[in-house]
Amino acid sequence: MNRVLLACALCLASLIGCSRITIAYNTADFFAKQYAVDYLNLATDQVSRWEPRLERELARHRSDELPHLAAFFDQTLKASQSGFDRDNMTCLTHAFRDLYKRHARLAIALAAPLLADLTASQVGALERRFREEATEDREDLAKRSLAWEKMKRTRRYVESIEAWTGPLRDDQKAIVADVTGRIPDAEAAVVDYRARQRQALISRLRSGAKEPEIAAFMTAWLVDFRDLPPPLERAGDAIEARIQELFIRMGASFDDGQRRHLEKRLRQLRDDLMQLQKHPRMAPMPC
Repeated sequence: MNRVLLACALCLASLIGCSRITIAYNTADFFAKQYAVDYLNLATDQVSRWEPRLERELARHRSDELPHLAAFFDQTLKASQSGFDRDNMTCLTHAFRDLYKRHARLAIALAAPLLADLTASQVGALERRFREEATEDREDLAKRSLAWEKMKRTRRYVESIEAWTGPLRDDQKAIVADVTGRIPDAEAAVVDYRARQRQALISRLRSGAKEPEIAAFMTAWLVDFRDLPPPLERAGDAIEARIQELFIRMGASFDDGQRRHLEKRLRQLRDDLMQLQKHPRMAPMPC
């Protein structure tokens, strides 16, 4: 049902001239609520208690976070115009990290009250869901071929880049294959780490943890990365380095048409994020 509604919204967007991001953003409360209801199997009274928090946090996002998002895409546009290099990619990487943390805090602010309000049976159902997802992840890992995974990863990156630039040439696809082929495979470590952290969350819920304790635990996990195993931390640093390399090498390879396509998308996204604000502004960038 959600996919049908989203498709209708996007069709409406093409008729009235609104962008996809505008439609998606203006229906974010509906989809966030439906996801929470489906994933946690919430009762009507639980949703009613949570809805005012959802409305407040989305209003805060519009006023506080959209300026940061608009500034990020504006800075990315400027980096493309001047040419991606180590300096502007370092700036964009730091800005992206900050955006992630800001949005992780928003997710925690929305999730913590819901988790604190779960009944014992709902906690049990959530634990079973976590266990089933971990089992599926490990089964997938056992069947995977590293060579095949690299091919799939390259294809995903190529498709993602082409969505921003238009079709890539064969030599550009070769650049993507080279860079993404050197991204470390940390999937097994991610699956194990996520399973441990989820079980630690369930233990807190079973012991009756209140919202502040749940929020503190999730912040340490998802924002501060306090318990991140060293191998995952090293993998994250390596992935970051490869992404920077990919931007720099691909940016240098773009022809005029690809660069125009990319910069048109970045400019439109920045402008959409400005128009969504009641008092349009861009937050200052750290560099």
